[in-house]
Amino acid sequence: MPQTAKNVLQLVANGNYNHKPKDELKRRAKNEQKLKVSAEHMDPPSYLDNGAKKQFRAIIKLFKETDLLNEADINEIARYCDLTKEYKSCNSYLKRKGRFIGGKLNPALRLKLQISAELDKLAKNLGLNPAARASLAINMTDDQKQDDDDF
Repeated sequence: MPQTAKNVLQLVANGNYNHKPKDELKRRAKNEQKLKVSAEHMDPPSYLDNGAKKQFRAIIKLFKETDLLNEADINEIARYCDLTKEYKSCNSYLKRKGRFIGGKLNPALRLKLQISAELDKLAKNLGLNPAARASLAINMTDDQKQDDDDF
């Protein structure tokens, strides 16, 4: 077997796909542990309306079994829920008034598109869309393999 193929097989067997030295992997794990934030008090902020609070609680419930969301994410989750409410409001307004007013594009449509773009960014940050979760799962799998090898 050629030397490079043997090296690749060893790296895969060891779970070190990023070619990082073990001391660096241990240091990273130690630093991540220091930066760990509690997820004990994941309550929606009081400024959210009832519908946004309900969505907030649903998101927290979905991710309860993971370590993905914690108290540092509360404001970002709240923004996502609040913007979702605004997006729905734009939809309702557009259904009532139409996409065009007096032959011109309804400004609410532009607002809806801006809110949609912001929701996409927040969803990606929070792991709320399939692509973000797939990326997180790939990284989680690599980290778990590295942790297993370290202990």
